[in-house]
Order: sequence, then structure tokens, then C-alpha cells
Amino acid sequence: MLDLLRAAGLDGYEASEHDIHGSTVVVVLVEGRSFEALHSARAGLTDHYQVLVDDIQQVIDPDFYHKATPASLIADAADLDLDARIAELSARWLGSTELGSAADALGPDDYDIASFGESEALVILPQPEPWSVFAYLGTAWTILGADPEIMLAAGRRWYDRYGAEPTVAGLATGFLVPRPPADPAEAWQVAVEHVTLAGLTARTRLRGYARSLETLPHWTLYDRP
Repeated sequence: MLDLLRAAGLDGYEASEHDIHGSTVVVVLVEGRSFEALHSARAGLTDHYQVLVDDIQQVIDPDFYHKATPASLIADAADLDLDARIAELSARWLGSTELGSAADALGPDDYDIASFGESEALVILPQPEPWSVFAYLGTAWTILGADPEIMLAAGRRWYDRYGAEPTVAGLATGFLVPRPPADPAEAWQVAVEHVTLAGLTARTRLRGYARSLETLPHWTLYDRP
């Protein structure tokens, strides 16, 4: 653990190791310096992905862990027909939703994960893939009781297509997005995926949110009990 902390430039922080179904994660207390710590860790560590958590209990309390191991979740997510599952789940709400228009779009400040406040801890994962976050940690989708494989499959798709890298995981889950979906049809599909997996994400009507996604450099998926 000490070698990881030194490489991340975090050797002056309080940290501990925790076992998640046989995989060890390092939890670093960073409240008040969360994004500073994340930037430092990402500059020094390339073979271990790092992400912030807004509630440390989701890492240190086994009651918050997924039921399956990270390895089995990753394997199951790879076999998942994500389009079919999103179509099935979105059919429950999409037909009764007022869709609005592109004029309802909001700007980047409305989707800034920093508006949810400081994160309590930084988690160093045992593998480098950004989407692997969702095999270890919960988001609104799983914290509220749904299967983690869908969020994991979606996270992998968003990384492959848009370079979307999680920065914070929790009821509010943030991403940096270097390649937004520029095609309107593609942005619409991403908007449907986001709202299906975190119902309070859009903050406006769906067509407006889809229009915003064409230029947003970051996403914040959010829901609450």
C-alpha cells in the first residue's frame, strides 16, 4: 500500500486497505482536498484506476458491496445485450415523459459534479480500466437496488465510444468526457441510457438534455432514494 501511495503522491494522507470479494482496494481520506488528490494520483499511477466516493461507507462497509465478485461481474457485463436491456427498462418511463425540445438544453455548469460537494475518500482500484469502477463500487443505479452488470456494461460502452472516465462514484456519479456524442441520434441514445440508469440526471426535458450532451465535457448521473 505504501508504494502505491508514494507513486500517487499521497503518502501524507491517512489510508487503509479493504477487501472486496477477494480484491484489495486502497481507501485514502481526502475530504477537503478531493480533486487535488485525484489529480495527483492520476499523474503518478497508470496501472491502478482511481476514483472519488462521496460516501466512504460504500467502500468500507460490506453491506454496500455487490453480491458477486468484480471478476464475475465484468464477465457477465461483457455478455450482456445492453441495447435490449436499456430498451426494456426505458419503455417503463419514456412513453409517459414530456420530451420537450432542443431549446431546453442546459450548460456545463448545470452538470458539474463539484456542485454535490466534497468527496470523502479516494479509492485506488487493483486494475487500470476506468469502467472497472462499477465492478467494485455502487452508483445510484445499484445503490437503489438494481443489477450492477447493466451499469458496468454502460460504463464500458461510454468509455470505448466517448472516452468517458469516472471521477466520482455514488448517488452522484461524475465523468470526464473528452469526445462527446456529436451526432444528435447518438446523443439521444446516451440521454436515454443516462436517465434510465439515474432518473434525476437530465435536470431538464429529455430532448434538451440530449442536445446538451453534444457539447458537454463532463457528465453527472444522479438519483436518490
